[in-house]
Amino acid sequence: MEASLILLCKYHGETCGIRVFQSSTFGQLMDKLSSRWSCLKSTAVRLCYSFSGDPFCLLENDDDLEVMLDLVLRSGGHQVHVSLLDGGSSSSRGSTSIDTSSTGSELAVCRRELKLQEDKEVDLLTSFCPNKETVLLSAGWRDLINKVGQKFLGGVVEFREALSILAAYAPTKKAFYEIIAKLKSHGINRVDDLLSNLPNEHWAHAFFPGKRYGEMWSNLAESFNSWIKEERHLPITQLVDRIRVKIMEQMSSRLEAAGKWNYVVCPKMNAALNQSFQECKSWTVRRSAVNVFEVQCDPSVSVNIARRTCSCCQWQFKGFPCCHAVCAIYHSKKELNSFIDPYFYVTTYRDAYSKSIYPIPTLWKPAPGGKEDSILPPLSKKPPGRPRKKRIRSNGEKTRPIKCSRCGKIGRHNKKSCKEDLRIAGS
Repeated sequence: MEASLILLCKYHGETCGIRVFQSSTFGQLMDKLSSRWSCLKSTAVRLCYSFSGDPFCLLENDDDLEVMLDLVLRSGGHQVHVSLLDGGSSSSRGSTSIDTSSTGSELAVCRRELKLQEDKEVDLLTSFCPNKETVLLSAGWRDLINKVGQKFLGGVVEFREALSILAAYAPTKKAFYEIIAKLKSHGINRVDDLLSNLPNEHWAHAFFPGKRYGEMWSNLAESFNSWIKEERHLPITQLVDRIRVKIMEQMSSRLEAAGKWNYVVCPKMNAALNQSFQECKSWTVRRSAVNVFEVQCDPSVSVNIARRTCSCCQWQFKGFPCCHAVCAIYHSKKELNSFIDPYFYVTTYRDAYSKSIYPIPTLWKPAPGGKEDSILPPLSKKPPGRPRKKRIRSNGEKTRPIKCSRCGKIGRHNKKSCKEDLRIAGS
């Protein structure tokens, strides 16, 4: 007969007994608790117990449940007192008191009392969100477009920048048209004039015919210009030859480095998978169909591993499984690498650099002809100002913040270019 254990669960002054077996899962336990207390939310409650002097043993997943059953049954106990705590963690507001009057296997009740001041408004949202905050695509929009009827001080330039961030990242055509409709209701004919000669497939993700893999900027061209910063001022023939040598060395070095990788996907994406595993440890997965799952996190999402879609739209946008998709695939017991696009494979990376550029010796190069055979560059006037050498950063691109050692503020300047009035700052 399978061994079982009685859990005396206490929540808001009420206690009920629930029987669990060694084959029971944490999800089944939460279902029983939810059926007993209708106001209970699985994502906003924590379970804890005490054993052998440790007053705060968390019960959050299948591994914790298995460990608790082994500890109690091996010590000869048959019941355990479990307390249900409303959200937060052991470091949240309020005080945690432990009742050590338990019998049997020296298990105690963990009871936490939240003491809130009536005359002070307290934000309880953080206590109900124990997981890491998810940064959504809309996080970069709120500082640009934040209300209906907003006037852009920078005119068309500022409006174009806001449009590129807001509408360009729309995951579907329906979402794209909804955003454009809102902008047209305010801009009337200005939006039509701006988009009349601008094909959607050239700047909007929803209309792009191929796969963008999350790339929505011109970093490739800008990085190349920065890469040849020293060679770009040479004559055209020397410039082409220097670029050939740089590309030849780069392809050789990258092929050699890729030959030492022992991964299925590239190291950078493999690190992203490991980070996703760490984030989804405490999430619960419910199966809806053969390939459809509901990942219960904050907020909960729907994942279809057959269609490779997630309601957060990150899987479709980047072509790489998001943390919700990783959690669902792991729960389905299927091979994770089979759901990753071959674009991220190490074999694809090696194939990209497998072809080499051969040297061009100048031993038998003919001597240059006379002056009558030379082509002079066209006459041009040097533009005013210092020529720009740093690349222009795209909208949405992450930049490393700079802290000024003179004024102590974080911004885009340093001590040398600081113009802050220290007298005003000191007062």
